[in-house]
Amino acid sequence: MAELNLDEKITIRNLANWTVGFKRIESNGDCSIPAKGTTRITRNEVIAQVQNGNKLLSGIDNVGSHATIIIEDAPTRVELGFESEDGKIKQKVLTEDVVVKMFEYKTISTFEKYLKENVVTRAEKFAIIEYIKKLKLNDFDKIRIVENYTGLKVE
Repeated sequence: MAELNLDEKITIRNLANWTVGFKRIESNGDCSIPAKGTTRITRNEVIAQVQNGNKLLSGIDNVGSHATIIIEDAPTRVELGFESEDGKIKQKVLTEDVVVKMFEYKTISTFEKYLKENVVTRAEKFAIIEYIKKLKLNDFDKIRIVENYTGLKVE
């Protein structure tokens, strides 16, 4: 793998429905990302944040699982160990595709299992409700399970 330019700016995306931010480590000031928005920040700052345990970027397990802020730069995700170059290891992120696949499961028990594996954080609980609305999913039983699990209503 080629050496990464740490001064290069990369895009990070906020998955939450609210503004998130953090104090910069490598330079002065703060980084604020609007709800569902993006910002560009140096690769060096992102790596420093993860190495210093910023859960917004490093997720619940320090390898990016269930992170609120997603690093959109694949070489940086590989450098941090969130993913592998060969694609065998992927960062665990709740996306539209994951929600669609979850709703395709035939049995309720399988659906519940994958719901609990893929929807862990507060941001993901709000996100799955938004995905259900956006995708116009209409499986009543599964939506009720999501509502009970998240404590939020699909309206």
